[in-house]
Amino acid sequence: MDILQIKKYLNTFRFSKLDPTIKERLTELKKIAVLSGDQEVAKEIWCLEQVYQIIQHYLKAFNLLKKKEYLKAWMQLDRADIEFSFLRKHFDYSGNKYNLEFLEKNIYQFQRLFPYQYFLSRESVTKKERCSICNQTVSIRKSCGHKVGEIYNGEQCSRIVEEIELLGFAIVKNPFDKYTVLMPQDIEYNYFMLENLLQSINHPYTKWNLEVQKEDDVRYKKLGRNANCICDSGIKFKKCCLNNEDRKIKVDHHKITVLDKVSKDIKPIPRTTFRTTKTKE
Repeated sequence: MDILQIKKYLNTFRFSKLDPTIKERLTELKKIAVLSGDQEVAKEIWCLEQVYQIIQHYLKAFNLLKKKEYLKAWMQLDRADIEFSFLRKHFDYSGNKYNLEFLEKNIYQFQRLFPYQYFLSRESVTKKERCSICNQTVSIRKSCGHKVGEIYNGEQCSRIVEEIELLGFAIVKNPFDKYTVLMPQDIEYNYFMLENLLQSINHPYTKWNLEVQKEDDVRYKKLGRNANCICDSGIKFKKCCLNNEDRKIKVDHHKITVLDKVSKDIKPIPRTTFRTTKTKE
């Protein structure tokens, strides 16, 4: 395959498994471009490699979701998201080139359906690092000239950390790297939304849409005026959240719509309230 044929393949790909020879062929073509000094083509091939990796991570995630291996699927989705962050700077995929806008949307939507809310984030000081392009040790006062994130000879420049000092850890909600999901002892995550969605879709390229809206906590509906307010203020409902919308506890309401045709056996799911965690049996 030449570059044009690979582009056509990736642009029309809507299947469950990638051709593994594509990755090998891209590596060969990039070597030829680098040897001939064609930096533009080498960078173009790097972009195609990123496209391939994003698709691959997404397909792995989807297959793991179908197997109910949720944490492993989360890792693949996060990896695909990271690859997207590398690609955006160098490639304009507006107009859904290589189906990337579809994949980007689906990755985000799948992540929103996971019950994970808290992650571990490290605080550290880098003591020694080197450039991935020239292998030189670099520091604030000693630069090698290569810029992190730029493409040289078809490879993205990064910093390889060789010595690091850990200062501490923090529990955060939305880190860039979402690998470090907290797993509380004796608590099990509830994958209710993912389980129900995956009963309706059997193909990774099925179109579906997610809407998330903030709504009042359903517990307010059965709360008497003279009962203690559920917001833990310690005062009665009538003097607290009843007439104060700004104080009311809001929860996310997820509305999922499958846009492609599904089996007649699949029935709509009524409005359901559930917790994101449950006690282990």
